[in-house]
Amino acid sequence: MDRWLAFPWGLEPLRQAIDQRLLLAQDVARAKWNAKAAIEDLPREEQVIAAAVRQGGVLGLPEAWIRTVFRAQIEASKTVQRALYERWQAEGAGRFDDAPDLGKTIRPELDRLTTQLLRAMADNQALLHDSGRKADVAVAMHALQARAVNPAAAGQALAPFLSATPSAGE
Repeated sequence: MDRWLAFPWGLEPLRQAIDQRLLLAQDVARAKWNAKAAIEDLPREEQVIAAAVRQGGVLGLPEAWIRTVFRAQIEASKTVQRALYERWQAEGAGRFDDAPDLGKTIRPELDRLTTQLLRAMADNQALLHDSGRKADVAVAMHALQARAVNPAAAGQALAPFLSATPSAGE
């Protein structure tokens, strides 16, 4: 019972936001594939990170931590997209009729998930920065559905929460 009570249940919104964001990478890939767009869009990535820094700053989150977390989320998404592009190229895949619109559908959902992720980071900042609780955090964050889609990408997305803790001044 003590173990159950000590479990970091408050991390569930964070885990869900990371998982949903990573699962959405499949839709991003289909939309980009249809548009014959490159996976990497560095100016757009910087816009996303800058917006997260602004939003997270209001919540009292350290800028360096926000940048690290969102860079990891973006890289994880690109890992999923690259794997799908490789498969589709090998299969000679055509256009996806059911791909959602990147601007009208996917980006607003990514924005919603960004807000959820930042709020969950703020709500759990003390726990996430407590080096003595890293094992608890790892257990709480492990159950990603996206792990079945791409285990490497799941590891990338979780890495900032499982590695060395940034100091509060970072």
